[in-house]
Amino acid sequence: MKSMNYIKKIGYFSAVGFSLLSLAALPVSAETTTTAASSGSDTPTNASAASKSAAEANQAAQKQAQATAKASAEAAANQARLARIISRGNTEINRRLATLKTLNAKITSATKLSPADAASLSNTVNSDISQLTTLQAKLDADTTVATATIDAQSIINGYRVYALVVPQVYLIKTADDQQVAEGKLTSLSGKLSSRITAAQQKGTNVTALLASLDDLNSKTADDQSISSSIESGVIGLVPSDYNSNHSVLSGDGTQLKTAQGYIKTALADAKSIISQLK
Repeated sequence: MKSMNYIKKIGYFSAVGFSLLSLAALPVSAETTTTAASSGSDTPTNASAASKSAAEANQAAQKQAQATAKASAEAAANQARLARIISRGNTEINRRLATLKTLNAKITSATKLSPADAASLSNTVNSDISQLTTLQAKLDADTTVATATIDAQSIINGYRVYALVVPQVYLIKTADDQQVAEGKLTSLSGKLSSRITAAQQKGTNVTALLASLDDLNSKTADDQSISSSIESGVIGLVPSDYNSNHSVLSGDGTQLKTAQGYIKTALADAKSIISQLK
């Protein structure tokens, strides 16, 4: 019986020992499995993150390249536009300088311009030549489209060479020419009046002569009124006057043509009187 009990005890302890060994082995196996599982899940995650990071970096690089290309294209376009503005500005300035020099020559050679009018017009023309030359140098040195645009616009708005200065010179020159003719007609009228009086004293019927003389004097006075008014109204005009009122010279040329008609009529009267007095 003792032997049987001993054998049972040994069997019991063996079973317990086996169970303990089995339990002891379980954590190691579980940890290994867990570690392996954990290791297996980390590897794809890191690869995915790295791939995403590379894609984002590539997109950022592409955007930067696009931004750089766009900025470069805009800079090139601005430079091309700046060059065009400067080139066109130079063309317009040179054209105006040539016109002003021609005007200056006309003023200098005009024999019927009054000294005061000639001096005033010469000052205007020479001042514009000087300022446009300075503006051209500034325009050539401009580095931005905005500044060049302002300078280019001032070629027109700041000087009004063709809208104001050119017609100003011709209007005043015409008015002064007419005033010279008026002076000669006035002098002639005085001489004809003396001859008519002498003829009347000799018994000549001078009714028609006196009527022609009155018409001569009337037409001369009308002409003087127009030419002197235009001269005084035009001589002092500056670009800002034209900028604020584009019609500032409107009708002046037409009035001078009317005055020219008066002169022709007065001359016809003088010729008629002279013919009758022979």
